[in-house]
Amino acid sequence: MIQTQSVQIRSAAQRESSLELLRILCMLFIVADHYAGQSGTAVSDSLPLALFYAALGAGSRLGCDLFIVLGAWFLCRQPFRSQRFFSLWLGVWLYTLPLTLLCAALSGENFSLGSLRWAAFPISTQQLWFVSQYLMMLLCAPVLNLLLRKAPRSSLRGLLVMAGVFLVGYTTLFAEDGVFSDALWAFLYLYLLVGYMRRFPCNRLTRMLDTQAAAVLAIVFVVLLALTRGWAQYFGMGGKIIQYLEYYRTALWAAPNIFCALALFLCFRRWHLGTIPFLNRIASATLGVYCIHQTPAVIGVLWTGVFHTQNHVGQPIYALFVVLTVYAGCTLIDLLRQALVMKPLIDSSWFAALCAHVDDWIAPLDKIGSEQPDGVELPT
Repeated sequence: MIQTQSVQIRSAAQRESSLELLRILCMLFIVADHYAGQSGTAVSDSLPLALFYAALGAGSRLGCDLFIVLGAWFLCRQPFRSQRFFSLWLGVWLYTLPLTLLCAALSGENFSLGSLRWAAFPISTQQLWFVSQYLMMLLCAPVLNLLLRKAPRSSLRGLLVMAGVFLVGYTTLFAEDGVFSDALWAFLYLYLLVGYMRRFPCNRLTRMLDTQAAAVLAIVFVVLLALTRGWAQYFGMGGKIIQYLEYYRTALWAAPNIFCALALFLCFRRWHLGTIPFLNRIASATLGVYCIHQTPAVIGVLWTGVFHTQNHVGQPIYALFVVLTVYAGCTLIDLLRQALVMKPLIDSSWFAALCAHVDDWIAPLDKIGSEQPDGVELPT
């Protein structure tokens, strides 16, 4: 989902398209889950409908984990560039504030100062929680990269194991948030885990997950989890059963989500499609798709005002139509925004000067230990 707009514009034609296809699929999973959860159309009064709507919302958090893994895989090898942070922040702000004002004007409802504050400071108020946490991860990246460069393999492995016990182990075992309840911890942990896997490619986890069988098992698990959730909802089951099923679907730090995300990422990384510029261009708009359809002021207008979902309760074909239409429409809007708004802003002299100053401040931290080669130790 998250990519720097200027990087999108300059290098969209050079990226490996298999990973860009993965971005598109992840965003489709997320839009589908938002439709199932926000449109008011999901019903479970028949087993087929219960299974359908459970499947529609099956891949949302898996998609979020995959976006983190995709970002970490490349960021852990790159120096800090403030352009990524500022262009991402601008990209969000240029959606939340104008869209909130537009929806208020079209609806004719009273516009509160609280809504204006939320729209004007979307990161601090976490109106778009994933982007907010991702920006914090970007700010932490220089320190995380320094740790990945300088720390011995045994120390990194020990840190990941100890943190994993409390973050991943506890939550997976008991299906509830532990001491690391803020989602940012999941972002930072996945960043370090992916960075460790990339610095030390010969490790047990990669050997276990970087296989076709692991990817197939990941897909089978997601499908079975969705079908079991639908079945349990249809029969009105509650208590611990639903708690575990919902938690494994929605928790970024649950072991099933992490392992499935890593297995699918490694599978797509092996699947070389080459460069398909049209596919890469579509993938470059994933941030815009997320921001447009999840800006709080837009959510109600989109589902009930534009698509009138209240008139299509329990209609699977219409649900698929809306999901694809929202994705396509938001993609088109964002591609226009990139060309007409973001590119002139990012190419401006004041933006370049701002980024250059910030990069100069961070450069000494990026250089520490940068001469250290990647580890090639055999696993112990």
